[in-house]
Amino acid sequence: MSTDGLKPVKRRASLADDVADALRARLLRGDFKAGERLPTGSELSAAFNVSLSVIREAMSRLKHDGLVETIQGAGVFATEAGSSRTFRLDADSGNLAALKHIFELRLAFEEGAAYLAAMRRSPKTLQGLRKAFERMHAEDPGAGAAADKEFHRLIAGATGNPLFLEFFDFLAARIDSTIFIARAHSAEAGISAEALQEHRTLLRAIEDQDGEAAKAAMFKHLSNAAARLKL
Repeated sequence: MSTDGLKPVKRRASLADDVADALRARLLRGDFKAGERLPTGSELSAAFNVSLSVIREAMSRLKHDGLVETIQGAGVFATEAGSSRTFRLDADSGNLAALKHIFELRLAFEEGAAYLAAMRRSPKTLQGLRKAFERMHAEDPGAGAAADKEFHRLIAGATGNPLFLEFFDFLAARIDSTIFIARAHSAEAGISAEALQEHRTLLRAIEDQDGEAAKAAMFKHLSNAAARLKL
């Protein structure tokens, strides 16, 4: 396969992501057939005008997606597109439409997590949730966002279902950015106290082992967070 049609990518936050996105699009379009060898790292480096380390990172992402495989001594080969692809969130987290999609996914996922957490929480879980809630009062947005994320992660863990925690961790990067943006908007609007009250209500429902109340509190919290972002 030649490097024809491959052009240098624009330099943004992650060149590896840019290269991976460009190659992913071609793989899914069928430009590289299953079993066909991709250009060498040096060829791709020259075509995209990036370093070999960037190409290696991009290939790692494509391997994670199941779109390519490496055969020792032979090179990198395209797999059957979509045969073993993993779920991805490719949207730019700073885009409002993308944030809306993420909040909708979080809403459906975390409502269920809140219900199960309330029914199954342990004294240790409650202790962790209370500590995380107290840390959410921090004036520093970064510290507050970290506590916010930990609070929601503990809820996922309290379900007792390891898949909930795994999926939460999968969403973590996006959740980091959406929580940070939501807190920034709340501070600008002077309603950060409202978000704290939402977490307090959620915590009390989990303490009371009231699954329906916890589910409703999570729905209200994430719906209000979306509203604060004007989604």
